[in-house]
Amino acid sequence: MKGDLAGRVETSIMKSNAAQRVAAPLDALLNRCFQTTALRPFKLFLNRTWLGHPLHPLLTDVPIGAWTVAILLDLIAMIFAVPGLGPAAAIAIGLGILAALAAAAAGLMDWMDVDPPEKAVGVAHGILNVSATVLFAISLLMRWESHWQPTVGSFLVALTGYLVISGGAYLGGGMVFRMGVMINRNAYRKGPDDFLPVLAIAELQEGQLKRVEVSGQPILLIRSGERIHAIGAVCSHYGAPLEEGKVQGTTIQCPWHFSRFALDDGSVCEGPACAGVPVYEVRIIKGQVEIKLRR
Repeated sequence: MKGDLAGRVETSIMKSNAAQRVAAPLDALLNRCFQTTALRPFKLFLNRTWLGHPLHPLLTDVPIGAWTVAILLDLIAMIFAVPGLGPAAAIAIGLGILAALAAAAAGLMDWMDVDPPEKAVGVAHGILNVSATVLFAISLLMRWESHWQPTVGSFLVALTGYLVISGGAYLGGGMVFRMGVMINRNAYRKGPDDFLPVLAIAELQEGQLKRVEVSGQPILLIRSGERIHAIGAVCSHYGAPLEEGKVQGTTIQCPWHFSRFALDDGSVCEGPACAGVPVYEVRIIKGQVEIKLRR
């Protein structure tokens, strides 16, 4: 991880005491406010379970796109002396600021459920993005004072903000594509495609959560009366072992971040997870529990 620029940047951030000092109290505050209070539904809404895809990266496209348009309009207005582009650039900047605030709210809700090493990188990501938003707000104020006409000063402030937001986006991409934050932990689970024996039915007690390995796949078996449920044993959100979770009615709750999955079909009943877990068909042949992947 240390042999490339991205790895060196991420390593230095994770080792930074400053980042950790910011992360710890902010994390504690957010958890007190949103994790177990009446505000939790707001957190779950921003966690995007209802969307089936993280909301934060979707929202970040809006300010980056809007501010790109604003920079281009400024360049055209100043280089080619095209009149009337100032108000359009200001509108683009204002739209980007509003979208950046929404993206920050969604990002904070996701950040709450990130492990400590990645939390530090998330703090740096957030600080850069907030700084860029402030710079664009200053540029917008300067434009208001110049009757919405771009000046060299307001353009340079906006350009600085654009460079800063690019750095924040770089760190955000690294968190996902390099560090594996917010990815589906079960995206590549396979098979078995034919029924395979797992264990004797006598070994599975009522209400027991038993993890087994079948064809290299971690599978959780749960016996409820005469029915046996078989689902993926790894939480899709952050890889938690679901055998350490709690059965709640017809769902199982993740022990780490409290996502809930339906035992019948593996679908998400409550976030922060947005992807379900694999589900398996079960049959009992001569006292042996057999399973195969349900496609």
